[in-house]
Amino acid sequence: MNLLQKNNRKRKVCILTLLTFLSIIIINLPIISIISNVNFSSNSNWEHFKQYLLLDAVNNTFSLVIFTLLLSGTIGVLLAVIVALYDFPLKSFFQWALFIPITIPPYIAAYVYAGMLSYTGIVQRLGRSWDMPLNYQWLDIMNIRGAVFIYSITLYPYIYGAVKSFLENHSGNLIDTARVLGYKPLKLFIRIILPLIRIPLIGGLMLVMMEVVSDYGVIKYFNIQTVSSTIFKSWFGMGETGVAIRLSFYVMLCIIGLQAIEEIMRGRKKYNLNSGSGKSITPIKLKGFKGYAVIVLIFLIIGLAFIIPVGQMIVWAILAFHKVNLPNLSQILFNTLLYGILATLLILILNIWIAHTRRWMRAKPSFIMSKMTQLGYSMPGAVIAVGTITVFVALDTFLNPFYQYFDPNTKKLLLSTSIAMLVFAFIVRYMAIGFNSVNSAFAKVGVLYNDAARTLGVGRTKAMLTIELPMLKNFLIAGSILTFIDILKELPLTLLLRPFNYNTLASRVYEYANDERIHEASVPALIIIFLSIMAIVLLVKINPKRKGGLMKR
Repeated sequence: MNLLQKNNRKRKVCILTLLTFLSIIIINLPIISIISNVNFSSNSNWEHFKQYLLLDAVNNTFSLVIFTLLLSGTIGVLLAVIVALYDFPLKSFFQWALFIPITIPPYIAAYVYAGMLSYTGIVQRLGRSWDMPLNYQWLDIMNIRGAVFIYSITLYPYIYGAVKSFLENHSGNLIDTARVLGYKPLKLFIRIILPLIRIPLIGGLMLVMMEVVSDYGVIKYFNIQTVSSTIFKSWFGMGETGVAIRLSFYVMLCIIGLQAIEEIMRGRKKYNLNSGSGKSITPIKLKGFKGYAVIVLIFLIIGLAFIIPVGQMIVWAILAFHKVNLPNLSQILFNTLLYGILATLLILILNIWIAHTRRWMRAKPSFIMSKMTQLGYSMPGAVIAVGTITVFVALDTFLNPFYQYFDPNTKKLLLSTSIAMLVFAFIVRYMAIGFNSVNSAFAKVGVLYNDAARTLGVGRTKAMLTIELPMLKNFLIAGSILTFIDILKELPLTLLLRPFNYNTLASRVYEYANDERIHEASVPALIIIFLSIMAIVLLVKINPKRKGGLMKR
């Protein structure tokens, strides 16, 4: 290859790198918009908010996060250790069935449990019919305590999956050696397992924290004042855009700070695992009472998180099915699949392009590109919504002369009232999920095949499209399925950014529940759960080796 050809190839790589960074900047425009529009000057609106609302919002958010992390972390770690270290009846079924609660969005679980435990719910009606009047205060779930319970039973799979996968793949020799040395289960957990799982545990807890901070459905229905609900009310309830943007900015700083702390902890905790320490754990068979106790415990958790709420929804759906407008529901299902599939495909394409480009970059720019791509997932949905609206309103204002040129009667806010804004927000929010899967897939094949193709005169991009992507199709499909599931369950972005009179399954569930029509809400809620379960079944089918690590992101 002569010098001119080498220079042309370097020029092409530089242009591709610049285009990739430009696309990442466009994806992060909502975050950039919030930073550029924040107003730190003191005004009456901010002072009123700071004096009367801020402290309660911060305290409630902090309480929800801390207690949810404690409870979900306990459940997730306990289940992961039991499944990874022991053998018991039906283990092959339970190890993936424990992921199923992730298919129930927290706001749906909140609606169901609130209805079941209310005065007219099945629990109190049974108590009265059996002459066992129950203290309502014991069953009052519409508070911070109830929200922690709802978040924990629906989000623990994030921690369970991360910890279980790490234990099964990286701790075999260490745990088996400790057993030979006579370590009892409690000592084994405290001295060996707990230090080992620190990194995956922190990663799983961070995911749970992001979900809790971002949630809107549970706190709105339970009437809990949090930072996320305050942003909603400030912008869309009271029209206080300055307060919403300023609060969003502070939330962003907190999240980025926590991520930086996590990154520092990850950087300092590096384990030198030799080839032997990656062997699988030899599970101890549980017999008799211990085996049955484990089965009862797992059934209890799956029952609380999935069987009971889904069973109640099925009963309610049968009772209210005749009240549901089926043609309208069909259109809503189409809308949901349309934006979900469209956003998922765009995320997949962008992540393939970004992950492919960063393979040829130096370590520091590659690291920066990776973090910028995943920044949106760390932001609460309310923050992403506020930033997206400001970006699209500014874009419509800029493009309005072009709108008028082609159609003088066109509306001023064209893109801001279209599905484009909603799809863009989903791309910003969920790029990280797809990126982690795609990036891991490219890391598995390395650059060997691409370099071999280049020696035959094939370009890097063409080699990636024709050689590497067919090899990675299962990984790419798996990442797309995980992305689609999260988009399907998303509520805050859908409520705030959907076009007028454009309903989705999530927004219809919210509307029914907000009108106290819980029975009717069960029909679209069950469709969401059914689609999510089908997606997980497909994920397991196309890649059976992922059964034990579905939540590995």
